Amino acid sequence: MNQTILRKAGFSLIAVVAWLLPQSLSATEAASMVFTDRIEPILRDQCFDCHGADKQKNQLRLDRRSDMLRGGDSGEPAVVPGHPGQSYLLRKIRTDKDSERMPPKGPGLDEDQIKLIADWIEAGAVTPESYGPDAEETSIDHWAFLAVPEDFPIPTDYTGSPIDFFIGRRLKEKGLDPSPEASATTLIRRAYMVLHGLPAPPEVIRSFVADQSEGKWERTVDSLLSHPAYGEKWASHWLDVARFGETHGFETNRERPHAWHYRDWVIEAINHDMPYDRFVKAQIAGDVIGEPVGTSFLVAGPNDIVKGQDPKLGPMQRMNELDDMINTTGTAFLGLTLGCARCHNHKFDPVSQKDYYAIQAVFAGVQHGDRMIESQDEDAGSIAALTDRLHALGKELDNWPSSGLRDPVSASWNEEKFNPTEARVLRFVIHETSGNAEPCIDEIEIYQDGENIALAHSGVSVTSSGDFEHPLHKLGHINDGRLGNSRSWIAATRGSGWVQFTFPETVSIDRIVWARDRQGQFSDRLPVEYEIMAGISGDSLVRIAGSHDRLPPGSDRSAFYARVIGKLDPDERGRATQILRQWEKTKLELRELTQPVKVYAGLFEQPGPTHRLYRGEPDAPREQVGPDTVQVLGRLGLTRDSPEQDRRLALARWIASDENPLTARVMVNRIWQFHFGRGLIDTPNDFGRNGVPPSHPQLLDWLACEFMNSGWSMKHVHRLILTSKTWKQSSLPTKAGMQADAGTVLLWRYPTRRLDAEGIRDSILSVAGTLNSDAGGPGFSAFEVELENVRHYHPRSDYGPEEWRRMIYMTKVRQEKDSVFGAFDCPDASQVIPKRSRSTTPIQALNLLNSRFVTQQASLYAARLQKECGDDLNAVIRRAWMLSFGRNPGQEESAMAVEFASEHGLDQLTRALLNANEFLFIP
Repeated sequence: MNQTILRKAGFSLIAVVAWLLPQSLSATEAASMVFTDRIEPILRDQCFDCHGADKQKNQLRLDRRSDMLRGGDSGEPAVVPGHPGQSYLLRKIRTDKDSERMPPKGPGLDEDQIKLIADWIEAGAVTPESYGPDAEETSIDHWAFLAVPEDFPIPTDYTGSPIDFFIGRRLKEKGLDPSPEASATTLIRRAYMVLHGLPAPPEVIRSFVADQSEGKWERTVDSLLSHPAYGEKWASHWLDVARFGETHGFETNRERPHAWHYRDWVIEAINHDMPYDRFVKAQIAGDVIGEPVGTSFLVAGPNDIVKGQDPKLGPMQRMNELDDMINTTGTAFLGLTLGCARCHNHKFDPVSQKDYYAIQAVFAGVQHGDRMIESQDEDAGSIAALTDRLHALGKELDNWPSSGLRDPVSASWNEEKFNPTEARVLRFVIHETSGNAEPCIDEIEIYQDGENIALAHSGVSVTSSGDFEHPLHKLGHINDGRLGNSRSWIAATRGSGWVQFTFPETVSIDRIVWARDRQGQFSDRLPVEYEIMAGISGDSLVRIAGSHDRLPPGSDRSAFYARVIGKLDPDERGRATQILRQWEKTKLELRELTQPVKVYAGLFEQPGPTHRLYRGEPDAPREQVGPDTVQVLGRLGLTRDSPEQDRRLALARWIASDENPLTARVMVNRIWQFHFGRGLIDTPNDFGRNGVPPSHPQLLDWLACEFMNSGWSMKHVHRLILTSKTWKQSSLPTKAGMQADAGTVLLWRYPTRRLDAEGIRDSILSVAGTLNSDAGGPGFSAFEVELENVRHYHPRSDYGPEEWRRMIYMTKVRQEKDSVFGAFDCPDASQVIPKRSRSTTPIQALNLLNSRFVTQQASLYAARLQKECGDDLNAVIRRAWMLSFGRNPGQEESAMAVEFASEHGLDQLTRALLNANEFLFIP
């Protein structure tokens, strides 16, 4: 029978061939023969580039089954067995667009050829064994994706710093010698500028130069690393990477008045040498591990708050928000340009489009916005001191009635403290509520060793006496980590109810925090009489806290005490009143510290399904994707419906793992970069194939290994670098060095460079004696703000002590720059800046010479010199040189300075000093 007749009768190509071929062949073998005889020639002869495509560029290969199923650059599967309509190959063959049609040249395929391919796909797209399996492991041959080694070729008899060994070996290969050690004056000035961003005080320089004791340099390094100015300087580097800003950006550019908490958190984390693995986890899942401010990192970027009515605009804006989180997380922690896989597979690195949307599924529940956060660890010392003082004052009042009672219950925040108690079951029992309404609680937090262990992701199970049926109020809200009325639980019965937590194992708890509505909008349904019971089992519960030791609901303790004082004898009344005032003041200070604060740290909700998007278009969804990471580097082990917090925590743990080949390398490279002006890899945000190879690969790996072995201590890496001979070299050039390595990539000398914008401004304030050392809190503004719907920022015309703080505390306005120091390559916070550009422009020179800020500080600098040295102009000149350059002037310099100051005024001399390269450059 003729094949054509059978085909027209409705038989598929595979069925026809299977009928015609000997019966000893299986259907699979028959289908394979059809592909070899009929399909493959079409793909090959019509120039589909099915053989020998460049796999390094992720181009589609049709001679490998795994590539057919995975697809090429587009991220679309070329062939979906059994589904011709979903197969990208057929869509490209059938399209009417000449720019997209395959094959790209010639008349294209005829209808019979297209039907052959469609039938083959519908029948399962069977290929010969030579085409390989459905999936193959992607080869990882790029150095950055390989594990950090633990053994290094350092001779056993080598006693110096391994840094000097690796640097010296490369210098020897190029026939270069390292430079001699810089002078003591240069070293101390360099250390202050690099670590603090400030000039070394003259007194410190003199003391360091005079000190001849062993270990003075190591002691100096430790002292500099323990000073608060270190965190203020190095936090600015991280905030560039985190694209931190205090306005939303875009056309309205409205303020984010609560964003500054993240800046302070970064400063504190660096100053306290928070282990970097925790630093990473805190910025992705800090709400889970007790560092809630850290999640500000996720929403630190720009956000378009004007949503509009276009139905396509909203989804696209949301995709852009998530892309910002994905790309920043990838570049900051992994040195990977994940954003390049939004619309297609990554052109250079093994990151598929599916990987990108798997990471998007991790962040899909993150929204921009303020969040109420409780007091942080940095307040713990002050809270403890105030609590002790309050207790001491209470002891003086121990003869008063009810002195031992706690405050009445509050709708917005309640804390229960008790001795550490072992428990596996905890029950919150409510006996009475305000208005006898159904009890309502927004969240119950149960603490062990300072960590909330009641969150749903920790494996705790929750039951209740019954739940009020309402779409906003669910039992699952009682421990979902989100606060406020809309995420609360309501019991089913009026005036009473209970909720019970059962832990997967026995825990030791000592603190519980709960409230009706921590956002402060609702105060009804408040439990006013309650008991908190705990025990190893439900049959052994005992009371550990409750309302029995609280004042009656609505009571005012101060008013209560005042009534008692009014009944005292006149002689005792005065002293009692004074104690009461101290008690009230202390209580107010304690309340301010312990009350939750609003922080721009993002909001979290359980996300819906995430789909891979064709070409990144929100209205072109493809298959659903579960939360995961870059598959060639690891897996997160999550399901599509994993809780939102679990997703971020799993990703954070994967990034911060010792097994991750990128994280440690990326961070030690950043630290190296800010010491020497250039990283061992000169593309600090791109460790992929498109990045620059490392200048000293084994040194980078050794530093990464040391970093992890030290417990991820950033200060440890600083010490390794600062105590090396490489860092302590002179910066003076040599003829041989300049000829062989003009860019100082091989570090034959210390590479001098100009201070960054913050360093210049802060140094001017420092030598002028006007630097305001106030740390933390809301920043100062360099602008007068025109409060229209679209904000307008006008440079300030006057500067006073409030504006003389360190520049890191200047409110970071997107799309605007400080009128003076913004010209010094100060980045716009609308994008990630891993490495600031370095320019020299006329505007910079004019700003330093003629701006109102600099002329003002030059005059104040002159006034300082006159105050400290009187009318002795020679003494004035010596003091000015020590403050500005850390040295005494030469004889000729001194004579010229005296002559200049006498003729033009001391303020003109100080202005010239502030413009000198010796003042502006790291030596």
